[in-house]
Amino acid sequence: MSRAVRVSSVSLGTALLLALTGTTAGAELHAPRVHRVSTATDASQADGESTGAAISADGRKVAFTSIAPSFGCARFDRCLLVKDLDDGGVTKIDLGSGYTYGSPAPSADGSRIAFSAGTRFLAPYLYDSATGRAEKLWPQDPPGFNELGRVQSISPDGTHVAYTIGNRNGDANFRLLYVRDTATGTDGLISPAEEGDKPGASVSGDGEKVVYSVRGDVEAEDPADLFVKDRATGGRTQVGYIAFEQGGEVHVRDLDTGALSTLGAGSAPSISADGRKVAFQQGGEVRVRDLDTATTTRIRGSQPSLSGNGTHVAYTSRGAVYLRELATGKRQLISVDRWGGRNDLSARHPSINADGTVVAFESASPDLVEGDTNGVSDVFLRTVQ
Repeated sequence: MSRAVRVSSVSLGTALLLALTGTTAGAELHAPRVHRVSTATDASQADGESTGAAISADGRKVAFTSIAPSFGCARFDRCLLVKDLDDGGVTKIDLGSGYTYGSPAPSADGSRIAFSAGTRFLAPYLYDSATGRAEKLWPQDPPGFNELGRVQSISPDGTHVAYTIGNRNGDANFRLLYVRDTATGTDGLISPAEEGDKPGASVSGDGEKVVYSVRGDVEAEDPADLFVKDRATGGRTQVGYIAFEQGGEVHVRDLDTGALSTLGAGSAPSISADGRKVAFQQGGEVRVRDLDTATTTRIRGSQPSLSGNGTHVAYTSRGAVYLRELATGKRQLISVDRWGGRNDLSARHPSINADGTVVAFESASPDLVEGDTNGVSDVFLRTVQ
């Protein structure tokens, strides 16, 4: 179990300044420019690295990890923090052994946070701000020997969490994919071990559809594919392309045309809230697949994050974060510096809200905001007009 600890409160000087100017922390953070999120309530910068930004669908909370002592974190054990963009408050989720893996996954309103934690063996957890506690997610009597697990994603309403479990040795690593239904407390098996390792999964808004990737045996030319599983009917649909390795090259076969090209395997899937669109990474491209029209949008980049309404995708390209409006193809630079140019140092791992108007990301670039002198990676966000 864990408990939530408030890191700090607004200083008297800051409170007086806000009262005199009529400005709120929320208004500042939602202004259409880049803002640093990984700061204390009084806006002082962290004295250690912060990464793993994940924004809630409503754009009001950002979860991230840090090793900054100023947040009460240990230098070698990452802790999990949640920033309230309305009041600037920071909540630390105390895990005891430290937070150790990947980006957290917040629900649409940020009231629930799914994450992976542990020292020797990772396990999936779900934090509920209503109780201030984190619960370990694990099925009853899973088949085989399983000692560790990872959170993959959470549904927007926070009622369904996809996670994988497996064995750290051999080929059984993360081979079982489950979805926890928090209303019933049950864990439904989505993909058995026989289908292969599952490096990624995402849950639709109603929790009824799960998109996941399966890593095949590349030496045997076994495909590494993306699938969508309908939990209500049990039906499974293949998404996109078949990828395999042959002669030292990675090939992709288009399932629609049969054409063969050298792109790469599908990974990092992200699904829209209505389950209609799936964004994923394939080689050096981001691809957005419309499951209704069977059409695919291709974008040069990586690390896709699809908005909940399926209208925008945030991604990285050549060390910068961009936003693509899918209907028009319009591209906008998100990691813009104080002078309107491109960031100096690399920006990465974008996270987008439900309607595509707010994007969070991480970067060590000192030119994004004024006074960034800590020399480490910070978490930022930009509100798009």
